[in-house]
Formats: sequence, structure tokens, C-alpha cells
Amino acid sequence: MFNVLIVDDESIQREGIKDLIFQYRFPFQVLEAENGMSAKRILLQNAIDILITDVRMPLMDGLELSKQARKTQQDLKIVICSGYDEFEYARSAIRLGVVNYLLKPLVREEFLQVMEDITQISPYGGELEQVTIESKVIRQVKDYVKDHHQGDISLSDAAEDVYLSPGYLSILFKKETGENFSKYLTDYRLRRASYLLKHSNMKVNDIAGAVGIDNHSYFAKLFKSKFGVSPLQYRECGVLHDRMDKEQVQ
Repeated sequence: MFNVLIVDDESIQREGIKDLIFQYRFPFQVLEAENGMSAKRILLQNAIDILITDVRMPLMDGLELSKQARKTQQDLKIVICSGYDEFEYARSAIRLGVVNYLLKPLVREEFLQVMEDITQISPYGGELEQVTIESKVIRQVKDYVKDHHQGDISLSDAAEDVYLSPGYLSILFKKETGENFSKYLTDYRLRRASYLLKHSNMKVNDIAGAVGIDNHSYFAKLFKSKFGVSPLQYRECGVLHDRMDKEQVQ
């Protein structure tokens, strides 16, 4: 049994992570806190194996919490979970010995993989299965998308990064994920855009550019096709709020 502390000032984010933990039967005892100060008190009173924390929180941010936690629990595994993907945060997290840095909205497969890497326990409670070379390649491609989706990237760029031909990667990606690379890239960008629409004051056109879609009308068309409303309606009216919150943590 692993003791896990989830820290996020948004209750829906904490609930989403807990749902994934329980759904995939990880043997975790879960504690939670809504800010860094509350989490610090829990860390002083309990032996915690895994800390999953947001970055931007009131009273004490996630990086300061990670720094304080390291002083009391040297073997603690730390996972930063944040919608703020600036390089400085990632670099600071690495210096603090963070195990991994996940972007909001959480991608289910990425979260599950991090939990497997930390615990050596696979989802549904089984022993960790041998990871095939193909699965490792697809994981690298997904990491490439996460790190470079803001720019003009293509299947050829991803293939070059993993030393495969575009044709072979296209077949492999479809086989492993059930969708083609371009659809995965577009869906990832739209998930990031939906988060920014709800959690930032950025203009819609700026958000489109920030997720790598420079054609604003095309961005609006893609967004409405996926979510059923325009980006502006999504922000102003909160249409599909409950459904989208559930999808974003899965």
C-alpha cells in the first residue's frame, strides 16, 4: 500500500485524480489538501510515498511545497501537475527532484504511465507487464507532442525524433492508439485550448496560437466540432462544463 497525497486548490482536479486511482485499482491510501500549507502539515504528520501537486496554489505553491517536503521525507516521489507549462517551472521542478511533470488537462495514459513507473504496478492491480519496443516508441511520440504542440509539427518531425520513417510510424501509431497521428495532435491541442479558455484571460486568438493552430477560423471550426460550441461560448456560458471536466482528467 502506497500513501499518496494529492494537492490542488481545485476540488474537481483532486476528485479526477482520485477517480483514476480507484478506477484502475492502484493500491493507494489517498490523502488530499487544497493548498501547500495544509499539505505541509499532512507531510509532517504522515509518511507519504507519492506527492501529486499543482504548481499555482494559494498560501504556498507546489514548488515551495516540494522543497519543504524534501526536507522531511527524502524518499518521497514527487509529481508536478500543472497547466502552467513554462520551461522555468519544469526546470525548477527537475532541480527539486520531481519524478515527472504532467500538464493539465491530464491525459489518462500519461498519468497511468507515471504511476506505473513509480510503483512498478500496472493498472487493474496486475503485475507490471513487459513494455514492448512499440509501446515505448509511442510513449516517446506522445511526449514529443506534449513538448512541441505549440509549434508547427508534423508526423515527419515526430518520426525523425524517434528515428523511424513517417510511413512506418503512421502504421505503428494507428495500431497502438487506434487513431492517426494528426487526430491525436489536434485533440491534444484542443484539450489544452479548453483548459486555457477556462483558466486564463488570454484572448481566443492568442490561445489558438499558443496551442499551435495559427489559423483562427480553422481553430474555431475544430473546437466547435469537438465540443459542440464555439470557443467564446465555451468560455462565457460554461456549456458542457461537467462533461468536459470529466474528459480532461481521463
